[in-house]
Amino acid sequence: MKLKEVDRTAMQAWSPAQNHPIYLATGTSAQQLDATFSTSASLEIFELDLSDPSLDMKSCATFSSSHRYHKLIWGPYKMDSKGDVSGILIAGGENGNIILYDPSKIIAGDKDVVIAQNDKHTGPVRALDVNIFQTNLVASGANESEIYIWDLNNFATPMTPGAKTQPPEDISCIAWNRQVQHILASASPSGRATVWDLRKNEPIIKVSDHSNR
Repeated sequence: MKLKEVDRTAMQAWSPAQNHPIYLATGTSAQQLDATFSTSASLEIFELDLSDPSLDMKSCATFSSSHRYHKLIWGPYKMDSKGDVSGILIAGGENGNIILYDPSKIIAGDKDVVIAQNDKHTGPVRALDVNIFQTNLVASGANESEIYIWDLNNFATPMTPGAKTQPPEDISCIAWNRQVQHILASASPSGRATVWDLRKNEPIIKVSDHSNR
């Protein structure tokens, strides 16, 4: 049963569970064009109102962006227990950049919505995930087996989980373990996956399944 729909060529991210009301952020997808062949890009935030019987989601705000995105996540960093602060919107760009946005400022219509950005990666950032135990920690993955661990309290200098896996590959997915906070997994389109132990700063398991990507 369809409840709501949004007609956008975009990456999307739900607001954190403790946020009220519930929002959906969309960011224009990199390397894709919509039916109008528009080359512009934007971040847009919608409110989910299930009391409204229509399929449309109410657009709360739009921010014209100079970036298109490969990945978008919305983390609860610096959000209070009441959900009054809207967390942080983290975007992976097509030029190796990671941009931190303040979603509360986007909703308020402010123009100065970028908290920080860093272009440490050498290729498109296709993978992002927030550590649920330490919400200031974000993992990112890009081309050439590049994986960085970012501390949002010290965003200028990321860490690595260990030496790059060989041969170098694109990182298409990255995920923190949901039970053990220092365990991280990364995967590539070739079917290779690696599990990292950040306390040892090295991979502890490697799995390959070339028939299933």
